[in-house]
Amino acid sequence: MHPVVILIPATVLIFGPRAWVSYLLKKHDKEDLDVNVTARELVREILDDHKLEVIKVESTDIGDHYDHKARAVRIARNRIDRKTLTALTTAAHEVSHALQDASDYTPFVLRAHLSKVAQVVSQIGSIMLVAVPMFSMATRRPFPFMTMGTTVFGILGTGLIAQLSAIPSEFDASFNRALPMLRRRYIKEEQVKDARMILMACSMTYIAASMVSVLNFWPWFIRGAIPYPAPRPIQTALLHHEITGRPVQIRPGNPGKRRGRSVMQTLIRPIAKPLIKGWLKLNRAV
Repeated sequence: MHPVVILIPATVLIFGPRAWVSYLLKKHDKEDLDVNVTARELVREILDDHKLEVIKVESTDIGDHYDHKARAVRIARNRIDRKTLTALTTAAHEVSHALQDASDYTPFVLRAHLSKVAQVVSQIGSIMLVAVPMFSMATRRPFPFMTMGTTVFGILGTGLIAQLSAIPSEFDASFNRALPMLRRRYIKEEQVKDARMILMACSMTYIAASMVSVLNFWPWFIRGAIPYPAPRPIQTALLHHEITGRPVQIRPGNPGKRRGRSVMQTLIRPIAKPLIKGWLKLNRAV
C-alpha cells in the first residue's frame, strides 16, 4: 500500500476538524449577544443551581476544559467575561462536564480512569523503549523484538481506548446537557442551530483524535503494508534420489523465522517511534 493512501486521510482527520472548529469559534465570537450573563456568570449560575458551590470558575490560557482534580471549570481568558455565542456555548459545555462529575456519570468516570491508565502505560512504555535497547547493547544479549513490539502495541492500544472513551461523555455534555440549558435560559431559538454547530464541531475534535489513533494500527493489520526488506536469496542444493535418480531440491534453514523477525524490526524502528511521538503530541494538543 502506497504511503499517500494513508497520509491523505490522516492529514484530513488531523487538520480538517480543527480548522472547522477554529472557523466556527471565530465566526460566532465577534459580537456579544443581548443576554444578561457572561460566560463566567453562566457557569457560576448553573453550578449554584446544582448546589456545586465548591467548584471554581477560572480563566485559562490553554483552552476551555473542566479540571477533575482541581474541581474547576476553566474558560479561555479572552472569552470568560464576554457574551458571544461561542463564549456561552463553550462555557455551557464545560460546566456540563462538572455536572457529569458530580453525578458520577458512568462514561465520564470510565473516561477519567482510562486516561490515567493510558498515561501510566505511556510512561512505562517510553521507559522500556529506551532502557531495553540500552540493556541489550550493554549485556550483548539478543534484542527482544517481540517484547518491544508488544510494548508499542500496548501504548497505542491504551491510547486508542482512552480516546474512544471520551466520545460518549462529550456528546452527552454537548447535546443532552449544554444545548437544552442554553435553549431554555440563555439563547434565542434562531441561535440554537449555530450553537448546535459549535457543539458538534467541538465534539468532532475528539472523534478525529480517535480516528488518528485507529490509523496508528494500520501497519499491524494490513497485509503487505509493512515494507519489510525482501528475504535473502535462499541457496539450494540439488541431490539425486537414491532409487529414482531424480533431482531433489534441498532448502536449508527456516526462512519463516527470519522473515518474521525482519517484520518486527521494521515495526520498531521506522514506524513505532514516529507513531508514539505523534500520539503524545496529539494528546497534549487536544
